[in-house]
Amino acid sequence: MSARLLADNAVQLTLNRLATTSERYCIRQDSLAPEASDACFSGPSSTSVVHSQAIANPSNTQRAVFTAWVLSDNTVQRLARLSLPGRTCSAAAYASLATAASTLPAVCVLTGTGTALKESVVLLELDKAPISTSNFLRYVNQSFYDQTVFHRFLKSSVNVVQGGGYVLNGSAYAVKPPTQTALALESTVSTGLSHTAGTIAMARTNEPDTATSQFFVNTTDNLGFDSTDLRNGYAVFGRFVHGLEGWAELLSSVSGGNEVTNPNPPVQLHWAYQIQ
Repeated sequence: MSARLLADNAVQLTLNRLATTSERYCIRQDSLAPEASDACFSGPSSTSVVHSQAIANPSNTQRAVFTAWVLSDNTVQRLARLSLPGRTCSAAAYASLATAASTLPAVCVLTGTGTALKESVVLLELDKAPISTSNFLRYVNQSFYDQTVFHRFLKSSVNVVQGGGYVLNGSAYAVKPPTQTALALESTVSTGLSHTAGTIAMARTNEPDTATSQFFVNTTDNLGFDSTDLRNGYAVFGRFVHGLEGWAELLSSVSGGNEVTNPNPPVQLHWAYQIQ
């Protein structure tokens, strides 16, 4: 079973299976087994894509589980289950891609503290920064960033929100180990990108080729992070085309000094998924 997340909390679910005329299919938003007489069941629409329907996603949950069922000889059996974000990107998020008029990959991100949710869309510079972009997309598409927390906030000469490497263990911050190997640094000299307001970049240690899953968002121009002959800098790999103001609001919502780590209450990254 596959899914395509649509605007405004809808999801298009497709069950891929070799069709037989004696089978009927049903996709439900919960895990309860339907009755054989349930009106949900319908016949195959073709020999390969046998069932496709749009279902509203519940916006009050972080994850939603969808289940596919088959009815054959009056017997109901479960075929597949699929877990998806319980809230999808808005029509405005998708419209931002049309305005950007780009075929570059894009990721929708939902962040927030408590119930104060912020939506944003980042366009990824696959052509200019292919190593960093491909790495970020691998993490996104394995749902690595879902239910992580932002652990570092800089608010002085530079303004940064950093995350991608921690989760909550109870109320304590715990490292989420990366699943990919460290990256070769794509310097801004070679990519032509710069740490301007609204860009996203790979975080790393003091060594240049150590970036893994962590990233940071520049809420203002932070050109001191650019690469030069005297410093390695950090790899920029995308820019926000929707919801940048939400990142500045996240930064200002965290109380403390010029550098805040592991804030309480935590600021969460609820989910990130690719929409283009």
